[in-house]
Amino acid sequence: MNQNQPPRWADRLLEWFVAPHLREDLQGDLYEIFRKRVEQVGPARAKREYTWAVLHYLTPFFFKRKQTAHRQNVYSQPNSIDMIRNYLTVAWRNLVRSKSYSSINILGLSVGMTCCMLLLLYIRSELSYDKHHQHANELYLVKSTVIYSTGTQEDNPRQSSPYAAALKAEFPEIEQTTRLKQNFGENKILLQVREAGKSVQSFYETNGYQVDSTFFDLFTYHFTEGSPKNALQDAHSVVLSEDVAHKMFGTAPALNRLIKINGSTGNGENFKVTGVYRDERARSHIDARFFVPMAAGWVGGFLREQPQNFYYNNMFCTYVRLRPGTNAEQLNRKLPAFIEKYARQGLRTAGFDKRISLIAVPDLHLNGEIRDIVTPTSSSTYLYILASIALFTLVIACINFMNLATARSAKRAAEVGVRKVMGAGRGLLIRQFLGESMILCLLSLVVAIGLVALFLPVFNGLTGKQIAFRELIDPTILAAFVAMALVTGVLAGSYPAFYLSVFNPVQVLKGRFTNSVSAIALRRGLVVFQFVISIALVLATLVIERQMRFLRNQPLGFTKEQQLVIPLRSDESHKAYTALSNEIRQNNQVLGAAGTKYYPGIGSPSDIGLYRPDQNADQAQYVKTNFVDADFMQLMGFQPIKGRMFSRAFMADTNLRIVVNETTLRKLNVPLEKAVGYKLSFGQQADRSALEIVGVVKDFHFEDLHQPIQPYAFLLNNTDSFNYLIVHANTAQVANLIPFMEQKWKKLLPDEPFEYSFMDEDFQRNYQADVRTSRIVSYFTFFAILISCLGLFGLAAFAAQQRTKEIGVRKVLGASVGSIVGLLSKDFLVLVIIAIVIASPIAWYAMTQWLQGFAYKIDIEWWMFVVAGLLAVGIALLTVSFQAIKAALINPVKSLRSE
Repeated sequence: MNQNQPPRWADRLLEWFVAPHLREDLQGDLYEIFRKRVEQVGPARAKREYTWAVLHYLTPFFFKRKQTAHRQNVYSQPNSIDMIRNYLTVAWRNLVRSKSYSSINILGLSVGMTCCMLLLLYIRSELSYDKHHQHANELYLVKSTVIYSTGTQEDNPRQSSPYAAALKAEFPEIEQTTRLKQNFGENKILLQVREAGKSVQSFYETNGYQVDSTFFDLFTYHFTEGSPKNALQDAHSVVLSEDVAHKMFGTAPALNRLIKINGSTGNGENFKVTGVYRDERARSHIDARFFVPMAAGWVGGFLREQPQNFYYNNMFCTYVRLRPGTNAEQLNRKLPAFIEKYARQGLRTAGFDKRISLIAVPDLHLNGEIRDIVTPTSSSTYLYILASIALFTLVIACINFMNLATARSAKRAAEVGVRKVMGAGRGLLIRQFLGESMILCLLSLVVAIGLVALFLPVFNGLTGKQIAFRELIDPTILAAFVAMALVTGVLAGSYPAFYLSVFNPVQVLKGRFTNSVSAIALRRGLVVFQFVISIALVLATLVIERQMRFLRNQPLGFTKEQQLVIPLRSDESHKAYTALSNEIRQNNQVLGAAGTKYYPGIGSPSDIGLYRPDQNADQAQYVKTNFVDADFMQLMGFQPIKGRMFSRAFMADTNLRIVVNETTLRKLNVPLEKAVGYKLSFGQQADRSALEIVGVVKDFHFEDLHQPIQPYAFLLNNTDSFNYLIVHANTAQVANLIPFMEQKWKKLLPDEPFEYSFMDEDFQRNYQADVRTSRIVSYFTFFAILISCLGLFGLAAFAAQQRTKEIGVRKVLGASVGSIVGLLSKDFLVLVIIAIVIASPIAWYAMTQWLQGFAYKIDIEWWMFVVAGLLAVGIALLTVSFQAIKAALINPVKSLRSE
């Protein structure tokens, strides 16, 4: 290819778009200048200039404007800087001249951009989970899908113990594996530091995990003390976050110091600090405060003493790191054969089937199919909803701009006519109006960035995130926001620019300008679109709020009010349980006190497979279990419907007697009238044992209302090894009881901190994500309505201004203020009613889908649509009436004289 020839594709563009009778002269001139420029600046730059010149001549406007001047210098654009300066000057003067118009637009656009920017920061935060790990693209979690004999399926992010080692041995594509064990049922872990000459330091900590020594080969943590390579080699080592290390040891080095870890995590043994890692701002589904080895505590003993299998005890999150270049989908296709080889026989005996698959670790946080993968997951659907709200809020602001610009087109018509008479082409006018739009949007962006910085702490509190200000000023984010402003400018200014640029100068200058029917129709359509979004958001807010109220007030089948929960996290607290509970019961403000392994709201990780005597073990129904003392069931207010509950009156009860809920009987097909005394089998067929039912209680919600009621059974714990002490106060003045309980605690357990929580508050924490959704939708609904009202306010003002003469005539003829207000308001109210009709089915469908995530939910009732509609009509009427009343009160003599 000849380097001194113009680009062939540019010539083809000329052939396609330029009229044949003009092409030859134009192309000849372009070639001549191209050859000169090759000698002056070289072929590469000459080609770029040639291409730009061709593109410059493709529109009819540019071609016509240039056809008499191109022989002088095709590439030159004289006074282009002056022209740009002129655009900016004119744009600025127009903004300053129309202060109310500019203020409405800047306020609307800045609020829309602020909402959009805040939601985009939130979405970016949600999408960033686990992207920071060095091997993020090779990290996968092994997920299992359990298929029960009834045909139901359940996804589980955890596997039984042997999977990690077997997967690595079986597949050369897997470079390394690791396991993570959560401490189910222990939401707090007691850490203590006992050093000579110092008082005992005791703290409750959350989110401590047991992991294999290979954990840091997969997941990236930046150590400030110690090394990740050997930090967890010893069974009695512990790795702390910086925050925990500072809490325990202050600013002194933590390395090689000893910490006593209580509960099942550490069995009350001492652990040496072998590493401290920085509290990363990078987000991860593993929100660890500290790590201990898998060989430690109760789990270590379990792994050493119990025979391991591939079907029971699924309590280990199992991660694999693939070798670079490995195709995860191909490996997924090999996993059914792995199950056949290692687990098929055991699964057949257990009576259920199982599939395993790989999920990329960066995708875990947004895996809505599983509610909890170490930490609660979110949903990509939820992000789509937020992105839609962000987009629609910005679109509403753009619609305001379009409507106001076209509505006030009569004021700009004379300007357009004069410019056209003076020789301005359509392209020049389009550039001017788009320039005004972009200037307005950039001004709005500056205001919006200030508002985002101001409200970011409030937004963090609303969403539960920790989005830092430095994320806002990140160059990439700022560039994205500037691009968003420019796109908004083009989007908002495009229709007004093209609309205004086509005015006929003769008609305009003769005063015969009128808004076209199509322009008025489009303006009304945009108003309807605005209110469709706003009304749909109002309906969503109503439904979400009603569902949240339903969750708060729904009877749960037990008494959750005035129940205090005191964690018992050490061997010493277990030994002191009897004395402590007896001491607390002596207070006349206490109705009772009882011990339990688990309590409503935190769920129970323990279950057992039960089956009728006439069934086989593979027909077992898995039933959640809880170990309690004799007073727990009366204390919690469970309602017996057959037989009895555990009680101190029946001291002969053993842990082979159970109390079950109604769902257990239904799942096992045991008639209620035959339940008491009925013996349910558990264990394998050859060595089955039996549990005798002594009572049946009415169904209750031990888990939140996202989940259906599960089969549940209580067993008597004949030891004092409880995780929690539940105290039922008989007074609403619980604050008076706290000092008394703390005094008794300190008397028996002077080295341990006294902590408590309220059961009703703990239960409501299960709905935190839903409450956040409710708040976000409510706040942004308010802003969407605000922006819509700003636009409606501006349109009403211009409508009143355009009808000044008509209003004056009507008043002279005796029209009342009320009739004039009705006249000006009627058109807008019709648009709002149309929006209600369109928005209602859309909102109904969307909220019906959202409610599917709850096992127990409200019905969407007719009155919600009525309330949303009346609210929209009321807001619109209030907005329009202000301008309508103002117009109706003008002296008709003054308005007619001005006309």
